[in-house]
Amino acid sequence: MSRKIQVYTGGSVGCNGYLIEAGDGYVVVDAPMGIADWVARRLPEGARVKHLLLTHQHFDHVEGAAELQRRTGCTIHAVAPYSKALTLELAAASWGLPPVEPYTVDDVLGPTPRKADWGGLAWEVYPIAGHATDGAAYYLPGDDEVFVGDILFAGSVGRTDFPGGSMSALVRGIQEHLMPLPPQTMVNSGHGPSTTIGEEQLNNPYLS
Repeated sequence: MSRKIQVYTGGSVGCNGYLIEAGDGYVVVDAPMGIADWVARRLPEGARVKHLLLTHQHFDHVEGAAELQRRTGCTIHAVAPYSKALTLELAAASWGLPPVEPYTVDDVLGPTPRKADWGGLAWEVYPIAGHATDGAAYYLPGDDEVFVGDILFAGSVGRTDFPGGSMSALVRGIQEHLMPLPPQTMVNSGHGPSTTIGEEQLNNPYLS
């Protein structure tokens, strides 16, 4: 099925956020700074963003979460509740970046894989630690699309030198949950271009 998916790249370090046409309104994955204005310009008249899915809560992925929540009333879903430890506030401040405006995680998903219906779409959620302790991938099996944040990139994987990072946990989670997906599945990452599961199965040096 062909579903309209638009990508916004913005914020302090060029993070990707995604606007997904759903059966009931729209769903956003991750919230770089500026995404609320961008989304408002792209929604059809009368349409609403009902859900924001966070792949993890490092600052670059949530800089725009509070504003999007305030302006749309969307439900925020994440593996863990909001905390300054997860957003890397101390590190961001040392780099001269402003603090993240606090937001509320309405639906704490926890560390166990699960299925969900958000926006009239059937989702599968795969918590994958290693880059972040609260990492998650969101899979749409009906569309062959998976949104992975900084878990997996074209030809690479997420860095693991942040607090709680673990390369072994990251690779294990990718191998267990992502590599078994159909090879045509489009991988939508938190930075950089998209790729496919099949491409990463064949050519990603971290997964050989």
